[in-house]
Amino acid sequence: MNHKAYSPFFLGVYYGCSTLLGINELGVDLSQFDAHGEGVVDALSFMYAGRTVYEGNLWPHNSTLRLSYNGVKVNFYTIQSLGRQRVDLSIGTFCHESGHLLCRLPDLYDYGRRDGDFEKSSGMGDYCLMSAGNHLNRGRTPAPICGYLRDLVGWCDREIRLNGSRVYEVKHGNYGALMKYETHQANEYFIVENRTKRGLDAYLPASGLAVYHCDTLGSNEWQGGTPDRHYQCGLLQADGHLDLENNRNRGDQGDLFERRDGVALSYTTTPSTRAWDGSDSGLTISDISAAGEVIRIAVGSLPPPNLVKGEATADLLIPDNKSEGVSSAIAIGQVGKVKMLKVEVDITHTYIGDLQVELQAPSGKRVMLHNRSGRANRDLKETYRIDTTPDLANLNGEPINGDWRLNVRDLASRDIGRLNRWTLEIVYEAMGKVVRQEVTPNLAIPDNNPAGVSSSIAISKSGTAKEITVEVAIEHTYIGDLLIEITAPSGQSVTLHNLTGGSQDNLRMTYAPSSTPALEAMVGQPIQGDWSLRVKDLQRLDTGRLEKWALQLRY
Repeated sequence: MNHKAYSPFFLGVYYGCSTLLGINELGVDLSQFDAHGEGVVDALSFMYAGRTVYEGNLWPHNSTLRLSYNGVKVNFYTIQSLGRQRVDLSIGTFCHESGHLLCRLPDLYDYGRRDGDFEKSSGMGDYCLMSAGNHLNRGRTPAPICGYLRDLVGWCDREIRLNGSRVYEVKHGNYGALMKYETHQANEYFIVENRTKRGLDAYLPASGLAVYHCDTLGSNEWQGGTPDRHYQCGLLQADGHLDLENNRNRGDQGDLFERRDGVALSYTTTPSTRAWDGSDSGLTISDISAAGEVIRIAVGSLPPPNLVKGEATADLLIPDNKSEGVSSAIAIGQVGKVKMLKVEVDITHTYIGDLQVELQAPSGKRVMLHNRSGRANRDLKETYRIDTTPDLANLNGEPINGDWRLNVRDLASRDIGRLNRWTLEIVYEAMGKVVRQEVTPNLAIPDNNPAGVSSSIAISKSGTAKEITVEVAIEHTYIGDLLIEITAPSGQSVTLHNLTGGSQDNLRMTYAPSSTPALEAMVGQPIQGDWSLRVKDLQRLDTGRLEKWALQLRY
């Protein structure tokens, strides 16, 4: 259908008058509005002054009108209000009704009384002009027509098939293109669109990647989602809450897919890409980039992610009402950066509202998993992922190599418990070439002496540093006395610890760029040669010993 060939005819009806001015009296040649020369006006729109009312025929609608003037007939028409003042003018309802008039587009909202269904739902909500999107910004910035309907009327001149395994770029506002994944049913498929809050999408309730499950034999009256009765076009809401189907709202922040590493949609996720008959459609969408003019997605079968798992059978009694609590470690030997984390804990306790549980990365960075919630519930057996514990995203990019710790504290009296076991699962990004060396100098640190002690690690590999991580183990009775520096073969130095920590005993720390930004100064340094660690005690009385230290270089 060539929508550009249509010429709508507008007729004003002033202040609720029930009689129309005769076409002949206006001197209008209706043949000018018959683009196909069929003797029928392409489109007739009545617009009346005043607010929208639902009396007689003055409610916004599209229907038919059988009249003839000078051999030219009228057929389909729309009617809607203009408002009382200029400030009332909006385009949303006119665009919606014109979608019916010019293109015979169906409503993608639920009447609650059609097709044998009597329960109300929100259909496509605010995400399409032909649902409730005509009301966005009080009708001044209506949503565009969604990709499903643009395809239905033949507006898309370029179809991009998503049935191959590759990375795709989904561009915002690219209304002439359609990105479609076909299933084994000719009438059933998926469409993806970039619905970032910009342009015509500026007033959407969410921003990101939209995924539609489409079936030309469905109906947006059928919110049940069964194999036989399901939506014609439904939005897969990223949060899995089915708010549109249950008529809770017309859209919210959780509806579209924002930046997500790893698999976002597949046969096993919630929401899923299962076909309506329950079979696997085969569509998998992974590694969605942030909302913007272009959203990148990976579609199809991808190489398995770099994955490492660890488990600790801690069997540690948690001391009652003691802030120090207990700590259990899982050592990770692989080298890389965190992309995604999952933590499972098994704690026996008679009042979990007493407990704080935190995950500590090798760098020392911490994330709280459980913070005295649950009140009098017994036992904490829980799985923590980024979708349930968003703070875990703060560990993305952390080096994975080293000891990961689960710290558990009981901060109220009377109830006691035990940390039985915990597991850690990390999806990580490989870091290229890595060299790691460790030495155990066991050197006494002279008290109140600016010369301190120095220990070296010789690196025989050649290349330039992309990232440096330093691990130190120092026994000392007052770590606030200490200054620690790392020096590259080129002579470039960085301070790792500078008289902090006060009266705390012993320093066991991993210094990484995420926790020690000064290490970024080492990027680009040649790695070959002697790297030295110098430890100085700059205050009197307390003494200590440099037990061991390790150097890890990504190059």
